[in-house]
Amino acid sequence: MDTAFYDRLAPDYHLLYPDWERAVARQGAALAAVLHAHGVAPGDPVLDAACGIGTQTLGLIAQGFALTASDLSPGAVTRLQQELDARNLHATLRVDDLRSLSGTASSSQAAVLACDNSLPHLLSDAEILQAFASAWRCLRPGGLLLISVRDYAAIPRVSPDVRPYGARRDAEGRRFLAVQVWEWDGDCYDLRLYRTVEHPDGHCDTEVLHSRYRAITLDRLTQLMAEAGFEAIERRDDVLFQPVLLGRKPAAPA
Repeated sequence: MDTAFYDRLAPDYHLLYPDWERAVARQGAALAAVLHAHGVAPGDPVLDAACGIGTQTLGLIAQGFALTASDLSPGAVTRLQQELDARNLHATLRVDDLRSLSGTASSSQAAVLACDNSLPHLLSDAEILQAFASAWRCLRPGGLLLISVRDYAAIPRVSPDVRPYGARRDAEGRRFLAVQVWEWDGDCYDLRLYRTVEHPDGHCDTEVLHSRYRAITLDRLTQLMAEAGFEAIERRDDVLFQPVLLGRKPAAPA
């Protein structure tokens, strides 16, 4: 995985949302309801293993959970620390790889999250199984894995597939425009994010950020979760803007 995409995007990532603060609150409430329904209570330790700039982390802290947040992108983790400081909130932050989660102790977490289509950055079944095995290791018996991903089985493979975000303005009066372009390559696609910032004096800066995804289906992810040992796996389409998969690490024998 190349961290440059998210390092460079981190300062303006919130502008991809029409209202990021509202999204933080809404997702925090929705995820908290799911965690509570699966026996994870406020105060319990939760690992956001693909935290980005904190969309889920900030929302769950506001709901009372004890968050550890990690991401492979140093720029994203730095931005999350700034957001925590601005809100006088606390989480344990670290730069870490979703495939290893080497900074998180075994059997320490009530839940592990990886949201916002983070897993399809892993381009093989072996890498995804490695990530699931690491989440398994970090979870205490009975703990919950929660991931959110695109429903690639429902997405037509049009190449190029142009996906605009729309125009935003920030607090400094800059105008921000972002457009995704997908180009398919078998079961993978190259994503280019064309990012333009128009400054108040009229001059523009434009850059192109590149990443690559594997269009893994929810059915295949379900199979891999089961292979990694998770049970009671379910799909939910009523939690976030992307489908959610849930799986539980079996409880310790009595």
